[in-house]
Amino acid sequence: MGGRFSDREKERIRKQLLKTGKEMFSVFGLKKTNIRDLTKAVGIAQGTFYHFFPSKEALFFEILEHEEEDVRRNLFADTEGAMTETGLRRFLEKSLSIIETHPIFSQMFDEEVREQLVRKLPPERLEKHRGADVEVFLPLIRRWQKQGGMPDLEPELIISVIRSLILLSLQKKLIGEELYEKTMHLMIRFVAKGLMNAGEDKHD
Repeated sequence: MGGRFSDREKERIRKQLLKTGKEMFSVFGLKKTNIRDLTKAVGIAQGTFYHFFPSKEALFFEILEHEEEDVRRNLFADTEGAMTETGLRRFLEKSLSIIETHPIFSQMFDEEVREQLVRKLPPERLEKHRGADVEVFLPLIRRWQKQGGMPDLEPELIISVIRSLILLSLQKKLIGEELYEKTMHLMIRFVAKGLMNAGEDKHD
């Protein structure tokens, strides 16, 4: 790209790619969105796209991460005060509801999309994303523990349990459409009850 674009123009193009990408991925999905349509909508040459993102999957993943940040802020804002079993259950229910209905997150239910991201994204990028989840949730878990209610387990273990529930929710096809909703409802209740009472027998 060299001197073709000023720093301000580069910033503008990048923001426009993120904005347009979010719109197109939300409507058409990752699989049906192509770089030609993205660049045409932004008004740049197709080859210019690769100076900003190595693939459409990289663009999609960055958009997904931005959306995660916004959702977390809203979720965490509703968790003031001591955590209770009911409060944790509602937190988990709201989290899964967002994943199921969000136009970007909901695409992760598609196994082909997940495999496409794994193939196209560097392993270190995916690992960094997993690590960021822990870093973001650690202060929240520690706050819950400090305020009372949440048992004094290793915060990383609590995060792992919650993450496992989220990963299970992505297996809708394997669970079966007819049983998925009831299964997740029960799993949320089991996880909330189990975590909030785990401190009583953690040394058994």
